Amino acid sequence: MADTLKRSQNLEKNGAYIGGKGFCPQRDSEPEFKNIEGQCREFYPEGELNLVRNRRWYWEIAAEDLVKVADFCFNTLGCRFSTATGEDTQRGFTILYHFSLDRIGLLINVRVALPHDDPQVDSLTVLGQGFEWAEREMHEMLGIGFRGLGDTRHLLLPDDSPDDYHPYRRSFG
Repeated sequence: MADTLKRSQNLEKNGAYIGGKGFCPQRDSEPEFKNIEGQCREFYPEGELNLVRNRRWYWEIAAEDLVKVADFCFNTLGCRFSTATGEDTQRGFTILYHFSLDRIGLLINVRVALPHDDPQVDSLTVLGQGFEWAEREMHEMLGIGFRGLGDTRHLLLPDDSPDDYHPYRRSFG
């Protein structure tokens, strides 16, 4: 009981509260949102930060800066990696890395665009192994190359699937 109370007090001090339905971000986080927005714009001014909703942002960055921006999200902002998604569009491939700042309920979606003819980007596994499965899945299903991703075995397809078979590519639709 005392341990639960101590954790509850720590969360309240760090900008959140424990309600009847569990953990909820603090509602009056507007100054912190502005502070984080300023930090993002200062750190990476060449990117395009779109504040779609108060708690969901999209940050368009150059593919070669992915590791640098993801490291900033972790080590400066204190985000955690939530998941990653990939898509084959008419203009090329899009990868979204979803980073969550739970204490204020903010989701920062870091968006990278890759060309159809050479979809390559550095792997974020240099920052942590939590990225491996999401990148392996995008490699397998979309054919995106992740430089530095050591394990590229199949996760979803049969082991004997051809190397050039990527079922989520538009060319296979």
